[in-house]
Amino acid sequence: MSTVLNLSAKTTAFVALGSVAFVGLALPATAQTAEFNDVGSSYWARPFIESLASEQIIAGFPDGTFRPDQPVTRAQFAAIVRNAFNQPLDRTAPRFSDVSSNYWASAAIANAYGQGFLSGYPNGAFQPEQQIPRVQALVALANGLDYSPRGSVNEVLGVYRDRGQIPSYGEGPVAAATENRLVVNYPNVGTLQPQRTATRADVAAFIYQALVAQGRMPALQASQSANSYIVGATPGTGTGTGTGTGTGTGTGTGTGTSTSSPRLVPSGTPLAVRYPNSTTEVDIVVAPGQTVATSLQVTTPIRNSQNQVLVPAGSTIQGRIVPVQIRGSSVTAAKFVADNLTVNGRTYNINAESSAIAATNTVSSGTLQGALITGAAESILGRITGNSSLGSVVGAVINGDNQVTSNSAVVVINPSDLDITLRSDLTVDAISN
Repeated sequence: MSTVLNLSAKTTAFVALGSVAFVGLALPATAQTAEFNDVGSSYWARPFIESLASEQIIAGFPDGTFRPDQPVTRAQFAAIVRNAFNQPLDRTAPRFSDVSSNYWASAAIANAYGQGFLSGYPNGAFQPEQQIPRVQALVALANGLDYSPRGSVNEVLGVYRDRGQIPSYGEGPVAAATENRLVVNYPNVGTLQPQRTATRADVAAFIYQALVAQGRMPALQASQSANSYIVGATPGTGTGTGTGTGTGTGTGTGTGTSTSSPRLVPSGTPLAVRYPNSTTEVDIVVAPGQTVATSLQVTTPIRNSQNQVLVPAGSTIQGRIVPVQIRGSSVTAAKFVADNLTVNGRTYNINAESSAIAATNTVSSGTLQGALITGAAESILGRITGNSSLGSVVGAVINGDNQVTSNSAVVVINPSDLDITLRSDLTVDAISN
């Protein structure tokens, strides 16, 4: 089940008139549109652009164009992230020597600095009119969203043919952005072009994918061609070089190169899971509005039509329980969003999620027995059950963020009951069956 983005009053992020950029200013209602006359049905970034425009995160020009290939400046990028994200302000922006108090983007720049998306230069300048390269846009998003690489940086960056052009400061953040499926490369998914100036289409794609990673926008449907430009960060696939030496007994094939060919797990495949290393069912209880990182374990092997095992039982899914936002109402549900799948020691990015689980204000003592509960949920449960001391009942108190939106309900998730489904095709390496 996909979520609906709940937006603040800040609306547009790509508005421009003539040669002067008015990023962050809203167009009159008559000029706003989710369709642009220079973004045709076959344009590679159309799904990203039109989805963000329909949610009033971005807008076009009064003449009905979007100008997707126009470059983006650092000031414009600051305004974009200010509209798209609500990250906490962790630092106070300095007074940049080249950003006056009446500069159109001064507030957005201060905000982007405070949230950790952008920084200034050692000489005290911000260079707001400087065009931002693709690598800097990705580094900014990874830093502002607090992403760190989970796996080997070298292995993740190995998917890019031009990885040598990635500056050293960007290697970790770009790897983290890749793992979270933020990177979109057109026309060649394996070529990052890190030093090329980011266009409005590039930034729209990156921002959309970042919102997908946060569970705030639905992932693109597998049938959409734009999916082919989203980097999946599946290290080591596609080369097919060099095993198959020395067997050569009686098979007669003579190729020796096909034993590790990748295999496809199609979109729509269900994933049966449970909480890892548990012999009994374990509930996870969170407060509405919280995000909780957790791992689950595949219980039923996934096979193809030839009965070959694609994903064996025991494989691990890393992901998050995230709030489901419903426009115009409080957060009253949550779902599981998968980030990575580890099969036989190899980790793949995965696009999968469950349907939403509604919050409840009725919880039985049997449900709590051995459950994993966030601190905020434990506090709410004390009010619901009338028992302020649940320590002898719960299995463990787990970490979750503090974005609680209800003091009278909790979300109870039994991992074994989750209907986790792949939302796009997944390619995995062949394994021994």
